[in-house]
Amino acid sequence: MKVLYTNLASSVDAWLSAIESTLAASERKIVGIDIEYDKLRGSSRNPKKAAIIQLCVGTEVLVYHICHADEKSEKMYDFHYGWRYTFAGFCTAEDRNVLGHSKLYIHNIKDIQMIWRDPDNTTKQTQGLKDVDAAIIDPFYLNMKDGFGRKEHNMWANVPPLPPDHILYAARDAYASYEVYRRLDVFKRIFFSLYKDSEKKRCRVGEELKVV
Repeated sequence: MKVLYTNLASSVDAWLSAIESTLAASERKIVGIDIEYDKLRGSSRNPKKAAIIQLCVGTEVLVYHICHADEKSEKMYDFHYGWRYTFAGFCTAEDRNVLGHSKLYIHNIKDIQMIWRDPDNTTKQTQGLKDVDAAIIDPFYLNMKDGFGRKEHNMWANVPPLPPDHILYAARDAYASYEVYRRLDVFKRIFFSLYKDSEKKRCRVGEELKVV
């Protein structure tokens, strides 16, 4: 991964401009996304907001410390808006609400947890990101969240810079979301391609039988 950690709007805008060029040349316009919150619990008077926004395309990852941004990035708001890109994340319902509290509105987002689960893992009713990552990418991801408890998750809104372990943790989450969805998308297209080919063959065989 090539990770950019920043709270500077100018750096975010430059990263997004480069990524938009990459996406423009791509048939599948997929963006991995994850959000870290400024607090573990919110309320109606003091709701959770985004502390960190992580975006990933390919091996390029942005870890944006938005709660300490030097100024508003209009490009970031425009990037999320509309249907140009497919954002892929995990347990995205709360992420969408939290982004809304930060005045960031995202439309085309896919929740991987609602799309796929590991059929060999029957011990968990709800599978987490690390379970799906381990099944689709590499078993290494089973340990990707080790060492991160409440204390570490309470640090996302701390004054920058964040510790290197936090930056790596955030970057891995975004990359894993991107890579899992990208692979699922490939599997889906291969499956339907094979299905269509088999249907065509069946039709041809049926037509030949009728002729005979």
